[in-house]
Amino acid sequence: MNKSKIIIALLVLSAINLTVMVPGGGIDTRDFSHIPLSILSVFNIFLTTLGMISLFLSYFIFRKYKWSILVAFICGLSYFLVYVLDFAHIFPKSPDSMPQLLVFLEAIGIILSIPLILLSFNQTKKMKSSQDKSKLSYNLYRLVAFAIIVGIAIIVFATKSAMTGK
Repeated sequence: MNKSKIIIALLVLSAINLTVMVPGGGIDTRDFSHIPLSILSVFNIFLTTLGMISLFLSYFIFRKYKWSILVAFICGLSYFLVYVLDFAHIFPKSPDSMPQLLVFLEAIGIILSIPLILLSFNQTKKMKSSQDKSKLSYNLYRLVAFAIIVGIAIIVFATKSAMTGK
């Protein structure tokens, strides 16, 4: 398996792992009602965007867009920081302890993020772009539009669930 395919697999696995940890989804049941709605909303927008970008990025890496490897590196760093900051009780803070399954999944997220960071950093220097001038298909635009709608629904659900502690 070449390094680009490994990066794609790590991005997809990271996005799936992040998705199952949505507040109110059954795993992350902590109460964040003490965090201002604006801050919690921005955080949930960031997490949702990170997951969706990771999925779409897989396509661009497969199509060998050189810039996509750099973005994969940034995504890897973002995943790593989100989980480390949560483990360090820096952000988001909750009066509730982390459920054991959440601890396990966040540890998996850190484990996935490290090779993602290293491989994508290494590949940024080596990847030759063959698609930077091609046009994106109309179906991809429709998929992105659908993803935006789904993303908004996830953000509303996660923010509402985190504010009520349910």
